[in-house]
Amino acid sequence: MVEFLMSKGKGKMVETNRVGKRIKKVREANYMTLKNLEAKAGISATHISEIERGKTSPTINALVRIAEALDKDTAYFLEERELADVSFIALEDRETKDIEGKNGVAAELTRSIPGGKICSRLITLAPGKEKDFDLHTHEGDESVLVLNGQVTFHVKGKKYTMKEGDSIYIAGNMSHDFRNVSENEEARVIWVGSERYIR
Repeated sequence: MVEFLMSKGKGKMVETNRVGKRIKKVREANYMTLKNLEAKAGISATHISEIERGKTSPTINALVRIAEALDKDTAYFLEERELADVSFIALEDRETKDIEGKNGVAAELTRSIPGGKICSRLITLAPGKEKDFDLHTHEGDESVLVLNGQVTFHVKGKKYTMKEGDSIYIAGNMSHDFRNVSENEEARVIWVGSERYIR
């Protein structure tokens, strides 16, 4: 029988076996025995061994204590995919993709981390081809800083014309969109949002 734990965030189920394997991997990477972890977490070595082998599911309280003893965010063990504690992207490794619904491209500046709540992108918008706004809403917040060019941000029926150095911060549940309205100049912005994008 496969058991599951409810992960944080979007209500996804995480296979208990995967949680146990991650606990064992981190424990061994820290050169800890089951007895060492027992002493730090206050949970019996037998019970931890059963969790690691997927024989039993840890309670949330037990998982929090194990995570603290292993110096990890509890979310690390619950994420659908195993994520690094630190998101580092070298300039030469930055991936650029077309933006759906916009005449431009976005380069990821961050990847998600365990329990991560933000992501950021460098967005480049081509000049003069888009005038209509595709107003939309989403969970979380977002912020935009204009690096160069001119961008118009449409929020709840009001338009904000932004130039180099200007910034805006909004709740994602307000209808919004932004466009490069210049006829001949490219615009670049840094976009930061609290939606999670795990890749």
